[in-house]
Amino acid sequence: MTERLELGIFIPIANNGWMVSRTAPQYMPTFDLNRRICQLGEQIGFDFVFSMSKWRGFGGDTHFWDYSLESLTLMAALAAVTRKVRIYASVQPLMVPPAVAAKIGATIDDISGGRFGLNIVTGTNPDESGQMGLLPNDYDSYRYEYAAEWLELVRRLWTEDSVTHKGKHFHLEDCRSDPKPLRKPHPDIVCAGISETGIRFTARHGTHAFLGGRTPAELVVLSNRMKELARDAGRTVKTYTVVTLIQGQSDAHARELLDYYQSGADTEALRNIIAMVNGATGELVQDIAKKFVIFGPQPLVGGPETVASVVNSLAHDGGFEGLMFCFPDFIKGLNDFQTHVAPILSEKYHLR
Repeated sequence: MTERLELGIFIPIANNGWMVSRTAPQYMPTFDLNRRICQLGEQIGFDFVFSMSKWRGFGGDTHFWDYSLESLTLMAALAAVTRKVRIYASVQPLMVPPAVAAKIGATIDDISGGRFGLNIVTGTNPDESGQMGLLPNDYDSYRYEYAAEWLELVRRLWTEDSVTHKGKHFHLEDCRSDPKPLRKPHPDIVCAGISETGIRFTARHGTHAFLGGRTPAELVVLSNRMKELARDAGRTVKTYTVVTLIQGQSDAHARELLDYYQSGADTEALRNIIAMVNGATGELVQDIAKKFVIFGPQPLVGGPETVASVVNSLAHDGGFEGLMFCFPDFIKGLNDFQTHVAPILSEKYHLR
């Protein structure tokens, strides 16, 4: 059982957050918006903020994710205008050499005063990296091997005076990276894979695992599996998950809100997303669009009591150390959470 559930915010680094809908709030991803979100979250008592890495969107009527900021740069800026929240940036090893990533990470850690953590994105959307000419043949077949070697070098550059390495994918000769990060022994290493290979990678290399599942029960299974594999490797990995919070005055009101968002589903953008994920087209896309307007994080839909109950259950039953939220409207969602949900959370999991 978790002593205290840490709460975080999956900040909107791309337009419209995670709602693929014309009837959901529409907005651009600006530094000012993300600054206001992070400072409000910090004021309320949230523990961390997290951003993804995105380089190409999915079009449609809403131009879903066609506009995005760069994660490392944004998080460096947010580190300078916050005081307490941990700052997690995302990086794709395929796009950033390990020595460059180590230097950037140490810089952001200095800006934040030791609050930085790095999320490793092992996969890549072929449309993203392909448009830049950065996608090797058959990369998907060895991406975890590549990421493991990359991460070994970043970690060594954060902790060793000099690194010489002749590996399969990288060669470094007397490579130096100073100053070292303030965070000891090094900044957090976050991974988010949920396949068996992905979970085993995190168990061996990560300090934090961000897990996604279709139901709370599935999340509990994944969390327990991750912790078991980490124990077998002689390590400890903290497990976190993420939800898109559709909160209403009551369960019925929250379902009405979700129905309203679904009524405006951007089917063209959804078609592009689903084709990327599994090649689905035609009638299947139309059917999915009727039920699915949230890309990525599963929805948590309910009034304050239902939301508090699920939060408490994830910590109690799955041993999760953290829960991260997305909101259709981040500023309103954070204020509603503070007013209506935070006061009824279990005392063990309340905001600090």
